[in-house]
Amino acid sequence: MTQARALLLLILAALMWSIGGVLIKSIALHPLAIAGLRSAIASIVLALCARGFKFTWSRTQLATAGFFAFTVISFVCATKMTTAANEILLQYTAPIYIIALSSPLLGEKIRPRDLVALSTIFAGMIIFFSRKFRLIICSVT
Repeated sequence: MTQARALLLLILAALMWSIGGVLIKSIALHPLAIAGLRSAIASIVLALCARGFKFTWSRTQLATAGFFAFTVISFVCATKMTTAANEILLQYTAPIYIIALSSPLLGEKIRPRDLVALSTIFAGMIIFFSRKFRLIICSVT
């Protein structure tokens, strides 16, 4: 693959991810129906792109598929049922779960930079929920 094609595909992927929330909100279907349609489209794309992949029904593959299905359903439900700001905030909490679960589940050591990232995330959430901060931002805009 050429660098130009890779860059084009990266831009296309970012564009598609960016309009996902708008499209979810604009479709008048139940969130589970939207999640199912998104997954059906994704399965077709993956079948075309990952031709050598074999699904073996191992515990790891089944767990991964289950967690990914939960993630897609949660994303669509959150996007459909709340504001974009709240949904994005929920997405940005992912590093908290990764840091918290990487040690007990994967045996990874928590490094000081992980704690710095965790502190930064919490600080951002505090700022986001701070009424005083929101009033300052709203009065400026």
